[in-house]
Amino acid sequence: MPLQPRWSFSILRHHAAWLAIAALAILAGCAAVPPATTSTALPPGTKWLDAWGTSFLPTTINGQPREVPTFANQTIRETVYTKLGGSSVRVKFSNKFQSDPLIIGSAHIALRSGPGSILPSSDHPLTFDGAATAIIAAGEELWSDPVALAVPQHTDVSVSIFISKAQKPTAVHFTGLHTVYLSAPGDFTSAETMRAAAAPLIGAPSTMVFFISDLQVTAPVRTKVIVALGDSITDGTNSTTDANTNWPDQLSARLPALPDGTPVSVLNMGIGSNRLVTADAAGRSGVHRLDDDVFARPNVTHLIVLEGINDISGEHPKPEQLIAAYQEIINRAHAKGIKVFGATLLPIQKSYKDTPENEATREDVNIWIRTSGAFDAVFDFDKAVADPANPLIIRDDLTTDHVHPNSAGYRLMAEAIDLKLFE
Repeated sequence: MPLQPRWSFSILRHHAAWLAIAALAILAGCAAVPPATTSTALPPGTKWLDAWGTSFLPTTINGQPREVPTFANQTIRETVYTKLGGSSVRVKFSNKFQSDPLIIGSAHIALRSGPGSILPSSDHPLTFDGAATAIIAAGEELWSDPVALAVPQHTDVSVSIFISKAQKPTAVHFTGLHTVYLSAPGDFTSAETMRAAAAPLIGAPSTMVFFISDLQVTAPVRTKVIVALGDSITDGTNSTTDANTNWPDQLSARLPALPDGTPVSVLNMGIGSNRLVTADAAGRSGVHRLDDDVFARPNVTHLIVLEGINDISGEHPKPEQLIAAYQEIINRAHAKGIKVFGATLLPIQKSYKDTPENEATREDVNIWIRTSGAFDAVFDFDKAVADPANPLIIRDDLTTDHVHPNSAGYRLMAEAIDLKLFE
């Protein structure tokens, strides 16, 4: 549920000042925006469909706060990788899991041309009900107005956001896998190349995702959407930054469309350290975020579930608890006409998760995934990356920590998927 404002004497005392700021922001947003940049009519035979999305979570993970920057009078340029093409685009701005309103001073969208740079001819301002600025209440999300911009499939798109007032996120997506560019003070949302920050805010260039949670395009109504639900292995931890090589991205590269030409979008709903069912310690568990991350999205036809290893190493459940959660997901998805494919849990030997008890649970769960017949199909990711000489470990050349594959390991996982199952 959306977080509710925490009313206090301090908040009430400043309420009048806040209303004044909001009014000024809204009036400023009414400044002229070229009307040709927006389009409300959908082309015949199309609908708004997700080309990219990510799942936000609070910045406290496993009970420990994670370091995030404070933005003030600064422009953030983020990159998203589209899994679907279309003739128009819109962006969802997120203030989920926040306790304060988010003020967007301005925002632009453009096709990326290089590190921190955009293609100027593709640059468009984003508006919100015609206004150039927006105030998003705590816990809420807001779609931008549509922009008539042709966005190809498998293209990097830049979203530039000017944060005018001090904002310290209390919710982000940590494994964005694309470099975030931060400007010196000022609004550089339309700049061809982002100016470097005077001093780094997060140390090395951040790859977190801030303030944006979805990008939709107008695509054919027959488009199929596949959602990958999982933890850091689905998220793409240890894959190459700015290369789009997590396993859902590599599946998308293999399956841009069906043989009959039906477009396909593969969405990555992985969260690092996320659990399937036992805890909401790293974002809501997979079972708890089904509605928002899967069922609320249009045209979802297939769900791939790779999750449970963090439950095993963190909360140490019995196999039966994880199996019951898988069955719940299957039943709920089937009720909505969605096919569910299960993926086996990867090896953990030689890793920090490796204990005899954890390994026994992993093996029991994998036996059930492979043999129960509960899933519509099974992808044996365990075998795809296991060392033939010792199937209890990930091959040394495919990992650095024996939990997360590298880009080559993720490629083998994507190649283990039978594409005919999506026809």
